[in-house]
Amino acid sequence: MAFKYTSDTFQISASAQETVVNTAFTSTINLNLDSLSREILVVQYVDLDITTPDILPNTTTKMQCSLNNANVGIVGLANPQGIAIASNSIVAGLAGDAVSFQNSEPRNGQQAADIPLFISATDDLFLTVKGTANAAVLGLAQVRIFARRARADADTYAAILTAQFNS
Repeated sequence: MAFKYTSDTFQISASAQETVVNTAFTSTINLNLDSLSREILVVQYVDLDITTPDILPNTTTKMQCSLNNANVGIVGLANPQGIAIASNSIVAGLAGDAVSFQNSEPRNGQQAADIPLFISATDDLFLTVKGTANAAVLGLAQVRIFARRARADADTYAAILTAQFNS
């Protein structure tokens, strides 16, 4: 892969707020990439934070969010358009009897410094949040993306675009 960094690491922060209970909401994160210069965004690390779901007797409640390179809603790691995901779940039995689970993956690329988490050549990323079985509007997802801008050679830029639009 041939690209040259044009910036130091910087942060992009965004949030998405559920507006209707248990209904997905997506927020667009504009990257302002210069396609004429074959500018790409090299994502190194993603930190996702979502609200805690309701504790309701005899109910499994969830809050989920995903950072995607397309407006596809909540996705899992098997979806190539997903960059990072997070979920909080509470499995409740009778009143006072509940267990919670939290998951957030992946946070960063492989341990080698030269292997990024994700490379984007498109102008937007999408943060989606969705609750399941909650009694009220709770869904707030926040993301902080640590990334660097880079300029790709023509072949690399075409390969990244093709991969993003064909996934």
